[in-house]
Amino acid sequence: GEPQHLEHEEFEWLEVGARHGLRPGMFAAQVVGASMTPTIPDGAYCLFRAPVEGTRQGKIVLVQLRDSVDTETGERYTVKRYESTKEVAEDGWQHERILLKPVNPDFQSIELRSANDGELRVIAEFVEVLL
Repeated sequence: GEPQHLEHEEFEWLEVGARHGLRPGMFAAQVVGASMTPTIPDGAYCLFRAPVEGTRQGKIVLVQLRDSVDTETGERYTVKRYESTKEVAEDGWQHERILLKPVNPDFQSIELRSANDGELRVIAEFVEVLL
């Protein structure tokens, strides 16, 4: 999307009462939408950590969609549970299918096939809801 510039007055400060120890690479972001309820309520401020360490399989992650948008919000960023299936390739393995799954059953998963796995960038892993 277009670059976004925030003025200092647009920032909102909040006191972090995280149950997890804070470290470099962690940040808070507001998650909008109902696809992850009840795990992440609509409008909740959440703690994330970047980069994602180890496997992404089964983790709730913040993802940037490069060539599509989340159908719920119309935005290029989404928070969903990451699941993938892999297949053997000449140089190791490749994703056969990536599913970004909502917790709320009223919403559809976002599915990407192997030819389209470059359409996403995993930004960070969800740690906890702050408020």
